[in-house]
Amino acid sequence: MKTEIDSRIGKLQGKLKEQEIEAAIITQSVDLFYFTGSCQKGHLIIPAEGEACYLVSKSFERAKKETPLTSVEYQQSFRQLPTKVQETAGDVKKLGLELDVLPAALYFRYQEAFGGAEIIDISPLIKELRMYKSPYEIEIIRKGAEISHRMLEAVPRFLKAGRREVEFAADLEHLARTLGHQGGVRMRQYNQEVFYGHIMSGENITFSSFFDGPTGGPGLSPAYPQGPGWKIIEQGDVVLVDYVTVYNGYCVDCTRVFCLGTPPQALKKAHQDALYIHEEVIKAAKPGTLCSELSNMAFKMAAELGYGENFMGYGTDKAGFIGHGVGLELDELPVITAKQHFPMAEGMVFALEPKILLKGTAIAGVENTVYFNGNNLEKITIHPEEIISV
Repeated sequence: MKTEIDSRIGKLQGKLKEQEIEAAIITQSVDLFYFTGSCQKGHLIIPAEGEACYLVSKSFERAKKETPLTSVEYQQSFRQLPTKVQETAGDVKKLGLELDVLPAALYFRYQEAFGGAEIIDISPLIKELRMYKSPYEIEIIRKGAEISHRMLEAVPRFLKAGRREVEFAADLEHLARTLGHQGGVRMRQYNQEVFYGHIMSGENITFSSFFDGPTGGPGLSPAYPQGPGWKIIEQGDVVLVDYVTVYNGYCVDCTRVFCLGTPPQALKKAHQDALYIHEEVIKAAKPGTLCSELSNMAFKMAAELGYGENFMGYGTDKAGFIGHGVGLELDELPVITAKQHFPMAEGMVFALEPKILLKGTAIAGVENTVYFNGNNLEKITIHPEEIISV
């Protein structure tokens, strides 16, 4: 772990030097974990050169046990911070902060405390660093995929006509927790959140939501309007299981389609077409292939197959991507969309989910967490992809 943490900090320091930023202050819990191995509340001061210092306000004793960093100090008050930055990085003219997640009120506080410094947004640097997973991270993600596989294997035990969606979901969630799922699923984007994922049946499958994805679901109330609801699962229903497993902090996103009985012919055809698009995207991903090229290819194929209106959603609720990065957060880089042009490179991990919605009844297609191993895309989630009749 020490080698991993040192490598991450070293890479960020290299980017700070390139932009002539003398120091960065990391405060967001996920970024703290990435650079320290601990989520304890505080400030990680990373100078462009020299040793990083982790100032911890709570819990100091726990942070000392969790992080391999040698410079860990107790922060009694915010007033200590400017002095410690001066001691760690010298006179700072440019100071890096995570402006994509920092609340405005706190930004003004840092601005006042470091009035002589220009505040620079380093969140793009951090997100790009985190886009490339190390062998250490890939191994953790593979273990998370094992939990996902075992959870999906158990679906036929719990999926019964006459049960409510939320009851079925609770059984799967209980199993996932006992297998090591940490529970919380983290997202970085403002006002985006998810609890385990989406389980819906019948007409609820295409129930739209604020969630940035092709599906949403009604949830239990407008207070949390996504995921499983109170609907009773009926014989003949198509059931979507789109759940995130999180092991040691790392997300694995996987979707499979089930049916209580024989799937409708229209769904079977759409599912085969969605799997075809899925496989063609995987084949097309080579070193240097742009995210935008993969996205454009998938949307073009869907239109040619007759799914222009219902590929990745309908109308204004349509998702503009076919995949999203996964890691410590569910919405990492790269995003497989026409708007992003990152070339495929070793270490990229993302959830690939070209899906076709059949309005009011079902959804076709799967979601796999995939890894670009330097030569091609490799599936990390390996559960059978055909519609599974129960």
